[in-house]
Parts: sequence; structure tokens; C-alpha cells
Amino acid sequence: MRTSPVGLHLLQGHEIMMQRAHLTRRRGFTLIELLIVVAIIAILAGIALPNFLEAQTRAKVSRTMADLRSVATALEAYRIDQNQYPAENYPSPDLEMTPDGGTALPNQIKLRPITTPVAYITALPTDPFADIDDPLNMIPAPTYHYAALNDVLYPGAAFFSGDNPLNRQCQWVIQSNGPDRSPSSPHWQFPEYDPTNGTVSLGNVLRLGP
Repeated sequence: MRTSPVGLHLLQGHEIMMQRAHLTRRRGFTLIELLIVVAIIAILAGIALPNFLEAQTRAKVSRTMADLRSVATALEAYRIDQNQYPAENYPSPDLEMTPDGGTALPNQIKLRPITTPVAYITALPTDPFADIDDPLNMIPAPTYHYAALNDVLYPGAAFFSGDNPLNRQCQWVIQSNGPDRSPSSPHWQFPEYDPTNGTVSLGNVLRLGP
């Protein structure tokens, strides 16, 4: 029995639809396959994320050290012109209470002389590890801590004559809290950050001068 051209056409169309449906069913993923893919992605993310965060922290440490060099250069240029370093503290309505019960100027005000009226540095850099609750860094944007022998309120500090954990004489210190984001006790400047102890380890990033 011969099939009419119309019937043959319908039969071929039906076969094509069946083949497409079969291919569609074969292209789909089972629940198990999807779960395996999700698990593989989770494992790869678990491996990559810590490496990404560690690289990010190393980049911030490098930036901090570069910032401290820039501030140090500005301090030395200021000293050449003024024959002294900016004062750490002096009587001022801007004095803030510190956690130990004392008073101190915010870091932005301590370091203001190196930005104005003469710009020894264009702008004070922002400390990427600043503690948002630090009373000396409440003026946006929080910059690095500054301490100096030139201090009208607390003159003659033994710290600058070498009575410090580094046994080093200096006239100023600039520092970041470091990746642990916490000042250290009993001396807020120490211990010094050492990346060999771990990328995020106890210690502050320091620069002493001159």
C-alpha cells in the first residue's frame, strides 16, 4: 500500500519531532549531576577565596608601607623649613579623650602642618587598617597614627630616647594598626608587624624617624 505524499510528509514530521524530543531529554541534567557541579564550584571557591583575601591583605600592607614613606618624606621636608617636626599634642579645643584616660589630638590635626599652608604632601593618606572606633581617627578619612618627641603636653617621653621594644632612638613614629586592625598593649606602637608570622598576624606597621 503506497503512502500518499501528504501522509508521508506527516510521518516525516512526526519522526523529526520525536527525534527533537529525544535530543531535548538527553540534553537535560539530572539532580545528581547538578549537585555534583554545585559541589565542585563550592570546593573551588573555598580554595580561591582565602588566596584572594590574602593577596588583598598583602596589597594593603604594601600600600601602607608606601604611604608611611610618603608621610616620612613630608615630615623631613617640614623639618628642613621649620627646624622642628609637627607637634604631637598642644593645648587645643580639638583634644580628644583616649582609652587610657588621657587626651590627645586627632591624627588629622597632628599631621595638618604637612598639608597646609605648604603642601609637603598633597593629602594625608587613608589607613586601610584603621579602627573605626579609634577616638583619634574620627575625622574622615582616618589617617595613620603620629607620635613625636615634639609634644607640648607630654614632653621628654623616654620612649623616643630608646626606651622602646626596638631599643631605637627616634624623634617621631607613624604607624598603622596592621592587618589585625588592633593597637597593641602596653605600647600602642608595638610589636612590629612581621608577615612571616602570617599575613594577618599581631603587630603594627611602623616607621620611625629620622
